[in-house]
Order: sequence, then C-alpha cells, then structure tokens
Amino acid sequence: MNRKFYLQLFAEEVPSELETPENKEERKPEEHKEEAKYTDADLDRIIGQKFAAWQKQQEKKVSEAERLSKMTAEEKANERIKQLEDKLAAADREKAVAAMTRQARAILAEKSINVNDELLANLVSDDADATKANCENFISLFNNAVEKAVKEALKGESPKGGGAPAGMTKEQILAIPNRAERQRLMREHKDLF
Repeated sequence: MNRKFYLQLFAEEVPSELETPENKEERKPEEHKEEAKYTDADLDRIIGQKFAAWQKQQEKKVSEAERLSKMTAEEKANERIKQLEDKLAAADREKAVAAMTRQARAILAEKSINVNDELLANLVSDDADATKANCENFISLFNNAVEKAVKEALKGESPKGGGAPAGMTKEQILAIPNRAERQRLMREHKDLF
C-alpha cells in the first residue's frame, strides 16, 4: 500500500489530488471582516491618557524623593511617624465601620429586613448614634413603602357574588340546567344535600 503523507496541510496550495469541495471552501478568504472596536484616534487618546497618568505618577515620585532628600533625619522620622499615624487612623476607621455595619445589619435583622452591602454602606457611619438613626429612618421608610405596595396590590373589585339567593331549596338547585352552575351551588349549600 503506497500512501503519500503531506505534512504541510496548512500550506497555501493544496495538491489537486487532496482538494475537495470542503477544502476549497476553507481556503476562501474571509469575507466578513470584524469592525474595529477602536479607531486610531481612540487609541491615540487612550494611550495619551495612560502616558499622562504614568508621567504624573513619576513626577510625584521624583518630587517626593527630592523633598525627602532635603529633610533632616528628625524631619524624616517625624514624616514617617505621621504616615504611620495616618495608617493607624485609617485602620481604626475601617474597624469602626465594620463594627457599625454588623450593628446596622443586626438592627435591620430584628425587623426582618435583609439588605445588600451597597445599601448598608449608605446607612453606616463612624458614629453609632448616626448609624442607629439612619437604620431606624430606613426601617420606617421601608415599612411604609411595603404597606403602601400591599394596599395597592389589594385594591380592586371585590368578587361578584353569582351565588344562589339565601332562600334556595334543594329542588331549585337541582332544577338548574347548567351543570357547572348547579355543582357550584351544591358546593356552596352543602347543608341542603
């Protein structure tokens, strides 16, 4: 058995003995070209913005290095202490906000209200009294909105009574020609049957 192997299956030209209608279709150049998402002007603008931001960051680093080089050892130590104090204050604030978030979630849970973190973040502040007041205000507004929505949903026409008059007898019900109506009246007046 003599077989020829063509290792360059992806070459531009396919030998005629291997060419099939499917191969011919595969070799056709793509007629659909996707439209570019960005124009050259868009790319230039984006790259310019990124470069400007990078350049500003580098200038800030250089100016900070120059400022630190002009400082005395004592000033550098004071600067370092100030930075550490700022970090500590930020960490304390984050801790307080986390505690207030837990407290606010507990207050809302008492009233069976479950909210997402984004909404909860709007209710929480550093101050416990302010957080509690925000939660109570939200609970009041939430309950009023729910009550209003329930009342609106319950509005409507009351069902029309198509039932038999109170004085109907068993014979009158059995004499009704409409089977569905007769069965409904029989269910409503079980005491007669």
